[in-house]
Amino acid sequence: MKPIAKICLALSLLLTLPGLAAAAQGDRFDRYDRVDRARRRAEIRRDVREAVRRARRDSYEVRRDARREARQAILEARRDARRQMRSAMRDAFRNDWRWRD
Repeated sequence: MKPIAKICLALSLLLTLPGLAAAAQGDRFDRYDRVDRARRRAEIRRDVREAVRRARRDSYEVRRDARREARQAILEARRDARRQMRSAMRDAFRNDWRWRD
């Protein structure tokens, strides 16, 4: 055998042996393992998507409730201010008439 042929044969063996070894490690059930792994990844993706949707919905509800409570607080503060103004005006009016007498 010529030296170049030996080198080519050695290189071809070096290049094909790792591929053959990897192929030999797999058996006929590897295909189902890959399908099962893909199925599990898809299930994890679905769970994550659902968790994100749930978190967005919950954050929307929390923000809505916070806005509602803030509006209620503002309305209550305005109501109290109107009540105080009304009572101050009444007191001023009463005191004004009492003072004139």
